[in-house]
Formats: sequence, structure tokens, C-alpha cells
Amino acid sequence: MNIFSSGARRTRRQDRPRMRSGFTLIELLTVIAIIGMLGAISITTVRGAIQSAKETQTRTTVAKIDSAVTGIYEKYQYRRLDVPGADFKTRALNRVDAIRELLRCDMPCTYEDVNTAAVFNQSGSLPNTPLQDVYQREILMAMNRTGVSDPDAFVNLNAELLYLVVTNADPEARSMFSDREVADTDNNGLMEFIDGWGRPIRWMRWAPGLLYSDRQPVCYVDYAEVDPEDADPFDPLNVIWNANADGVLDPDVKSPGWFLVPYVYSAGPDGEYGLVTPEVFPNINDPFTYSRLNSANTAGSPAPLLDDAGNVVGADSSYKDNIDNHTLIR
Repeated sequence: MNIFSSGARRTRRQDRPRMRSGFTLIELLTVIAIIGMLGAISITTVRGAIQSAKETQTRTTVAKIDSAVTGIYEKYQYRRLDVPGADFKTRALNRVDAIRELLRCDMPCTYEDVNTAAVFNQSGSLPNTPLQDVYQREILMAMNRTGVSDPDAFVNLNAELLYLVVTNADPEARSMFSDREVADTDNNGLMEFIDGWGRPIRWMRWAPGLLYSDRQPVCYVDYAEVDPEDADPFDPLNVIWNANADGVLDPDVKSPGWFLVPYVYSAGPDGEYGLVTPEVFPNINDPFTYSRLNSANTAGSPAPLLDDAGNVVGADSSYKDNIDNHTLIR
């Protein structure tokens, strides 16, 4: 009985179905596919969040620079100047010329601006402004440190001049920026403001050729197009309207001045600045170029230049993604 019973129990245990362990190949592949999709979604989400954070950081930095630069720029409207002139209109015209030249010297965008003394209409050349001396000294020290003989070889000189303008024309402005917004990307000893991608932020003191701006009009084609609100704030008497190419008043000439706001811009996500920037702007041999009506594609007129079709010369549409102080509200 005992033997029979034990055998029966063994038989019954052997007849039981075995419990399955592990997963089938299809199940494993399904799980892997799901994990992969979730991972891809997560990576895309993280990348988008990082990109958005960089854009937000850049807009914040550009807005700070805009606040500092605009404050410096607007103070020149009330600058006291002793200018010559036989009558009040001539003196007003010479004052506009003098202010524009001071702006060029004190808010330089190129080494040409730094290295060229002010040339006032009817007044001739004057000594460098105190700020020009500061800029020249800083650039000279950078040249000595790096062994560079030509300052134009500094690829980020424009951005470096922006930093020098902000921190010297308004010394308190530097406290507005954190250390992550400032860097020396080319290791020449001259600092630059940088965007969220670590690239230098550039600028233009005058840029009437901008195709996209919420703060100033596009290049005029004819004086009749000029809205009174577009009048040059540095020329309240509108004397520029009657100034010929030689800076002499002529009632038969109608050439409106520009309403201009300094342009500060990051290259944006694609890293392409996409703008034409002449070596000299404005053309120092024609000091009225930057404040009078000019054909959009005239050599030496303020950057960026436009062709006859209204397109930026030598640049593509990549400039549309720039993060700048003229379209911050978009």
C-alpha cells in the first residue's frame, strides 16, 4: 500500500503542467520598442526645453543690453554743444552733424569708428573723445597680449566694442549682468556679452536697412513716405530735410533724416548672424549718409544693405531667427 501510494503521488506530480518562467521574444521586443519610444519622446522634450531655456536667456540678456544702450544713446539728444552757424537753422544742422559724430566716436561698432576722430560739418577734425581714448587703450592692450598687429583681425571686435560701450559709457550697467552672460570667447582679453549658446552678441549703432523691426521704419524710398512720428529725434527742427550731400542747407532738397534705434542681436538657434555689415558704417567720408535718405543699395550706407528687391545683400533668410532688441515683443 505504501509503495503504491507513493508511486501514485509521483505520477500525479509528473502529470501537473510546469509553470512557465521568463518572457517570449515578442514580449521582449514589444517592451524594448515602448521604452525606445518613451526615451525618444523624453529626449525630444528635454532638447526642446533646453532650446527654449537658451532662447529665454538670450532674450533676457538682449533686453538688458538694449536698456543700457538705449539709455546711453538717448542722452545725446540733450547734449550741450557749441556749434558754428550764421543762423539758427545752420546751427541746428551743424548740431545734428556734431551729435551723430559724437555717437559714432562714443558708441563705436568698428575699429574705424574708434580710430577716427570726430569730423564736424564746418568745424573740421577734433581730438578723440575721452571714450575713444579708453577704447583705443583697451584694444592696444589686447593687441599686446595676443601679438596681433591689426585689431580688425579680432573676429569678435564688434561684440567686444559693445561690451566696452556699455561698461564705460554707463559703468553701473555691468552690475545688471551675471557672469554667465559675459565671456572672452576668443581669449584676447576683451570681454563680450554672450547669448544662451555661448556666442557673442553683436550690435549696430544705426541699421536703417533692417527688414524686420518693430521700433523703426524700413528704408524710405521717397521723402513723402515719411510719417511725422518717424522724424529723427536728434533733429527736432527737421533741418536735415533741406541738407544737400555737402551738408549745406538747400530749400530744393528734401531728404528726411532717419528715426533710428541701436540694433542688438544674437545669431539665434542656427548660429548664423545673416547680416551684411560693411567695414565702415557709416561712411566717414560722407557723415550725412547715416542720417539722410539714401538709395538702399548705395555702397557705404548703413548696414545691413538692401538690394533693389528689398533683400539683404549677401545674406539669406537665416537672419529672420535672430534674437534682437527690435523684435523682442514677438
